[in-house]
Amino acid sequence: MAVSEASRRLIQELATFLDRRVKVVLDNGKSYDGLLAGFDHPSLNILLKDAVDNSGTRFAKIVVKGERISEIIILEEPLFDPEEFKEFILKEMKLQEHAIRVLHDIRAVEVLGRYRVSEEGVMGSGPMAETLYSLYKKYMELRKKKLQG
Repeated sequence: MAVSEASRRLIQELATFLDRRVKVVLDNGKSYDGLLAGFDHPSLNILLKDAVDNSGTRFAKIVVKGERISEIIILEEPLFDPEEFKEFILKEMKLQEHAIRVLHDIRAVEVLGRYRVSEEGVMGSGPMAETLYSLYKKYMELRKKKLQG
């Protein structure tokens, strides 16, 4: 795998955790827990909102320089998993594999080249969109139960 491909995948994965709780551990052992509000590439400077450091001090916003970061730990798993949803609707709707495509960069699933499903819901209209919406609701309920244990 080329370095640029690996870098692209890292950035894509990090982008999926925007607005989720993360823990950023610095090279000196200090850490911050907060909502990942943004980051830049290639320096990986991180913007956290509603952050708390390991001594309990609260910050409305904090920018952590990428060169100081030793770890970024995801504390909150996304509710919508596009790969899992693709498999779910393949099974439920009995569609052929080529009819469904995962759009990794926006964490969505495209169905029949016309409908998109993401954590925000279903984009499109008509009977197929209604069917996808009912499957989306069913999937999200199952996913919530799975994540709660």
